[in-house]
Amino acid sequence: MTLPIYNISDDVDLVPGVPAEGRDSGSWRRPIWQDDVENGTIVAVWKAEPGMYRYPGRALEETFVVCEGEAMYTQGDSAPVKIKPGSIVRVPIGVASTLEILTPFRKLATVVPKP
Repeated sequence: MTLPIYNISDDVDLVPGVPAEGRDSGSWRRPIWQDDVENGTIVAVWKAEPGMYRYPGRALEETFVVCEGEAMYTQGDSAPVKIKPGSIVRVPIGVASTLEILTPFRKLATVVPKP
């Protein structure tokens, strides 16, 4: 039996993620666990290079922990806040957000779809 133990800094099984604004690439993700292929909770690692990443309001809730790097994070119309390792961020359903990645960045995210 193989134990399902992961290291967040491993760059294995990464697939392309959302590109940084003005580029064709910039981020990668690695799914760790998914409850239900269609609508279930997802746990994933997200790795990104410096750049701007904008997300429209989505039909899901996300909570993430910053494990590496620094970014300016904006949620809705709020003022940007600097986040760094140890920061825990909750993105409510339907709320737009922006990550301006300042240094190589890595987060562990839990995403819960809300149909």
